[in-house]
Amino acid sequence: MKLRELKERVFEEWKDHCWFKRSVIQPELFKAEIRKDFGDLRRKVTWEKALCRFRALNAKIGLVDAYTLILSTFNFTPDDWDYEYRHQIVEEFLMLPNGLELIKLGLEQLLSVDFTSEERGKAHGFFELVRTATRGELSGITTKSPRQLAARARAS
Repeated sequence: MKLRELKERVFEEWKDHCWFKRSVIQPELFKAEIRKDFGDLRRKVTWEKALCRFRALNAKIGLVDAYTLILSTFNFTPDDWDYEYRHQIVEEFLMLPNGLELIKLGLEQLLSVDFTSEERGKAHGFFELVRTATRGELSGITTKSPRQLAARARAS
C-alpha cells in the first residue's frame, strides 16, 4: 500500500475509533495524536503501526458476537485491502485486554453445534492466517486443526 493511501486509511480508522468512543472528531488533532502514539509521521512504519492498532481497537469496540472475529473481522482474504497487515492487526488485537479470550470464545462458538460445517468452512481465511504465522504461533494460537483449537480454548 502506498503511503498516501495508508494515511487515508489510518484517518478513516481513527475517525471510526473516535466515533466508537463517542468522542468528538477533531481532524486537527489527528496528526498530533499519531505522532505522539506512533512516532515520526514521515515514516511508513509509523502509519502501519497506527493502522494496525486502530483496526484492532475498532474490532474490539465494535464487537457484537465473538464468533464474528473468526468469520468476518479476522477472516482475511487476498483481495482485502488490509490483507498485507493481517498478522500485525491480529497481534495488536491479542495485546488488548481479553483479546486472546475473545478469539478463544469465538472459536468455541464457531465450533459449537449451533454452526454447520459449511459455516465453519467459511472461516478459512482465519485458519490460513494462523497457519502462516511466523513459526506456527500467533501469540499463543497454534496451527492445530479447528477441533484442537477449540479443545485448547476450553481447557484454559
